[in-house]
Amino acid sequence: MTINTYLFPRSPKGFFICHDTVISGQQWAQECIALAQDISSYKEQSWLLYHDDFYQYSVLFFALLIAKKNIVLAQGNQSERLKQAANFADISIGDFELKKNAKELIPHFKKSINQRVKSSLAKLTIDENTNITLFTSGSSGKAKAIKKYWYQLASEVETLQALFPHTKNNVIATVTHKHIYGLLFKLIWPVFTDKNIICQCIEYPEQVELFTQQYSNILLVSSPSYLARTSHQFSSQAINAIDEIFCSGGALATSTAEDFFQFNQQAITEVYGSTETGGIAWRQQARSALWQLFPEHQVSLTSQNTLLLQSRFLAKGEYYETDDSVELNGRFFTLLGRVDRIIKLHEKRLSLDEMETKLTSLTNVKACRCFILDNSLSKTTLVAVIELPATTLIPKSNIEKKQLVNLLKKALSTTFEASLLPRKWRFVEQLPFNSEGKLVKSELSKLFK
Repeated sequence: MTINTYLFPRSPKGFFICHDTVISGQQWAQECIALAQDISSYKEQSWLLYHDDFYQYSVLFFALLIAKKNIVLAQGNQSERLKQAANFADISIGDFELKKNAKELIPHFKKSINQRVKSSLAKLTIDENTNITLFTSGSSGKAKAIKKYWYQLASEVETLQALFPHTKNNVIATVTHKHIYGLLFKLIWPVFTDKNIICQCIEYPEQVELFTQQYSNILLVSSPSYLARTSHQFSSQAINAIDEIFCSGGALATSTAEDFFQFNQQAITEVYGSTETGGIAWRQQARSALWQLFPEHQVSLTSQNTLLLQSRFLAKGEYYETDDSVELNGRFFTLLGRVDRIIKLHEKRLSLDEMETKLTSLTNVKACRCFILDNSLSKTTLVAVIELPATTLIPKSNIEKKQLVNLLKKALSTTFEASLLPRKWRFVEQLPFNSEGKLVKSELSKLFK
């Protein structure tokens, strides 16, 4: 189907499924337009948006778009997150009932959107230069603001639809709508392609089972961490109801991709990119380990073998250099690891990605993270946190731990010098991931205190 991402969908055919309530696309559009009329009467141009409820969030987001207002998307509802985001906004809208500090920083729009307001469905356009500010973790660990224009997001949605022209899907997601991946895959793309959206954010495999009993033709939007935990937990009924699985936000382990294909006959579609770049490439490991560039993207290699990207998903005339070293072959490439994860240890270069790949190839390691402890006393101490398979018990005694550490060190010693092996080890049942499916380094560091 052909889509116009600059024309507000006046009567989308998809439904919003919110627990026991089903809301038609036409009713949703009426709410968006009615609210946009109220918002338009405000002189403030930049609006801070936060709401936990997906449906309310969707109405607020599109109402702001068609009112030609710029949008600032808070990364979370913690006071510091809201305070940082408020610096980029003139007024706030959404779920700030308990956030007195945020309300004191900037005015707050108070009109409720719970009422079903009838309004004429006029032809409404979305300004391509409306900007949306998102926040993502910077290299320092502090969130940084990323400004995107609507034409960038619109271009990405159009490309996704051209590459994956699914129709009549029911979309469920294990990722939040508050970040770029969930915003695109759970809200914007489905709205413009008449998909049904299940508003609830999925946390457990049992929820997937429940929805697959009620719906078929499911498009599952997920993350590497969720899929790694649940690869063996879907029933045949659930798998038969799932048409497509998308995965982004980090590296999907080869073992997880292989498990899904072996046990579930599902080839997971991974999308490689970032908040700054949007999608760069995609692959299905069950068929090929190579990443394929999105159409029309132009890339070249820098002196560090990273990608220099030019794309319609970037601001006009802008180039972006990625942080990952690659081996490029035409429009396909292999990821070799992040440049900033190649460190100097005892005057020797060490790829932490290579070390983690070696460890996760072992049968007694499900996942792991190697890093330098971030404190003044341990600047050169390399440590490892190992997530063990469900069949392996966490070692309780020092003797058991030492035996396991020696086993892992022996495996690493076939590739790495003794001086480069981790000095401290911790074993956990599950690595700490946040709602975006990304590892929380502060939680990892706490294991060594």
